Amino acid sequence: MDHVELLARTKVEDPGSESEIVLEGQYKDAYEAMLDAHNAGLYAGLIGPVGAGKTALCRKFARDLNRPFEWVTFSDLVRPANLVGSFDPTLVFKFGYAPEAFVPGPFTLAALRGGVFLANELNRGDEYVLNTMLDALEERRLYVPALRSWYRVSPDFYLIAAMNPTENRGTRRLSSAIRDRIKVWIRLEYPNRATELKIVAQHCGEYALAPAQLERVLELVSETRTDPAVDAPASIRSSIGIARFAAERARRTGVPVDGKLLAQAARLILTEAVKLKPGRKLDVWLDSLLTKTLGTAG
Repeated sequence: MDHVELLARTKVEDPGSESEIVLEGQYKDAYEAMLDAHNAGLYAGLIGPVGAGKTALCRKFARDLNRPFEWVTFSDLVRPANLVGSFDPTLVFKFGYAPEAFVPGPFTLAALRGGVFLANELNRGDEYVLNTMLDALEERRLYVPALRSWYRVSPDFYLIAAMNPTENRGTRRLSSAIRDRIKVWIRLEYPNRATELKIVAQHCGEYALAPAQLERVLELVSETRTDPAVDAPASIRSSIGIARFAAERARRTGVPVDGKLLAQAARLILTEAVKLKPGRKLDVWLDSLLTKTLGTAG
């Protein structure tokens, strides 16, 4: 059974982008570095905090190359079968342990279809699992244990790794085998104020806030990224969420967007979007943050 037959039964829909990127500043530099790495036949890695736009940048990159986009977010729960594929029990009941009952995983799909594969949060994956990808990356062939067969990797296949900074809790040091195969490393931070303002405004649509109110939202979120009490700060998605929620509440209630309404939105969204260092009380910290930036705790 060749790889075309293997993939024929599997329909993959492009889930679209969760967060469009404004291609300027650091994102433009990162995109161009990814493009040069791709054209030079080198795999690229993105290093940056959660919510800095790594996934969105990779989606755009794949779309611009007109390639299928697949991804896996690594953790201790991801096993080799989550990458390569496994037998579907319902199909096994019908066909037995035959190729017809095998469902390819996202890494297999990208490798054989010539897609872009995002190895998201790579440094949270188990070394044994990451080693599943080594032959495909180096020798351009992929072994599928369930089918006991080797498959040729498409020449158009491309891998991008995305990682949180190594000082983050839950991360591991990558093995030399993996690090040796990813040649180009690109660092991303949260965007500057002007770029983030454009990204948030782009995602507000009918829930657009006045520029002055958007500035207040970004000032609030920016504080979470510099406060020493914060272990994991708010991301771009938090900025978008606060803006959209505040605009919708204003629309529904007829109350203008002011500091109090923004504080109400921020409290609801930041409660789970921000992680504090041990010993800090979230409610007390939020009261202080909201009062400092918005003039009211809501």
